[in-house]
Amino acid sequence: MKRYIKMTSWALLAAAFFGCEREQLKPLESAGGSPAPVSNVTYESLPGAVKMTYSLPADKDLLYVQAVYTNKYGKEVSVKASYYTNSITVEGFADTAKYKMKLYAVNRSENKSAASEIEVKANTPPVYDAFKTVQLKEDFGGVNIHYNNPSEADLAVVVCYKDSTGAFVLYETFYSKQKEGNFTSRGFPSEQTEFAVYLRDRWDNRTDTVFQTMTPIFEKELDKSKFRAVVLPTDIAVGWGLPIPNLWNGKIAAEGEMWHSADGAMPMHVSFDLGVTAKLSRFVLWQRRGVWIYNHGNPRHYEVWGSVNPPSDGSWNNWEKLVECTSVKPSGQPTGMNTTEDVEAAARGEEFNIPLTAPKVRYIRVKVLDTWIGKGGQAAHISEMTFYGNDK
Repeated sequence: MKRYIKMTSWALLAAAFFGCEREQLKPLESAGGSPAPVSNVTYESLPGAVKMTYSLPADKDLLYVQAVYTNKYGKEVSVKASYYTNSITVEGFADTAKYKMKLYAVNRSENKSAASEIEVKANTPPVYDAFKTVQLKEDFGGVNIHYNNPSEADLAVVVCYKDSTGAFVLYETFYSKQKEGNFTSRGFPSEQTEFAVYLRDRWDNRTDTVFQTMTPIFEKELDKSKFRAVVLPTDIAVGWGLPIPNLWNGKIAAEGEMWHSADGAMPMHVSFDLGVTAKLSRFVLWQRRGVWIYNHGNPRHYEVWGSVNPPSDGSWNNWEKLVECTSVKPSGQPTGMNTTEDVEAAARGEEFNIPLTAPKVRYIRVKVLDTWIGKGGQAAHISEMTFYGNDK
């Protein structure tokens, strides 16, 4: 009797287990057939894109709507939109030609509806509008590229040049979504060079190429051994025993090797002598390193002024503003939180161009408007500054 009870219990448990297993193998949604198609499809033309609006089918298993078309290059493009919305936007069009767009309703079993077709036409892609505004001009050590990008599209500016073999080779690429692009590709000798520049967007749509032969303006790094400290009556005093010459000692550090101001009110300024009169092209500023990058007294907003004859009373007479600068943290993270990208950007230094229209100068005044600690900061510090230009 006892043995019979055990065997019966085992049989019941086995039946329950296998019964549950069979139950788990059932699909979570009904297999069904294909859903009904979307209806009432309309579209809106956008720069390099189209937005389609539609009515969804009444299908409780609907998962998403898929838009499919074949682009200018013969590649099939597919975009999906959740069933929570009744619109879908397809970006990346290469032109303003008409394309046949197919929309499918797709359920949880990946069954597609019949296609709902509509002929669509995008407005001019932003990359081509930006290309119409491209201007090239000679700059110190290379070529300056300027263009307008009102839609703030992600664009790549590709710079090529003709080498000694007569072939065009890629030199460098700039990436930006700024409304006004302004880049200088440097590192070229002051000799006649043929440049080629084109734009590309993130869908690899490429514009035509601008070709232009130019002679870059001579540029060199100014000799720091000629730099001298200047102390004018209104300049901020030195703090923590970290003097002005540390701005050009060639050491980029976290402690002990930078210029540091005394405590004082913002704005504050420091002055020094380049030792030569030069037409400046650009400069690079390195922040105090370590935990201080994008923090504490590193300048966030500041101006660089120049003069050939600064007044001894420390006033702003005979000084001319060369450039206004804003330090930009790549990651945008809060103060004290630095990504690898932030650390690498600080290590490269922050470069700022000085306009070609700026006059020759000998004396420099850095006016710190506020620091990374905020407008209530009481001190500033800079690890190193390097200046480029022509002192001939």
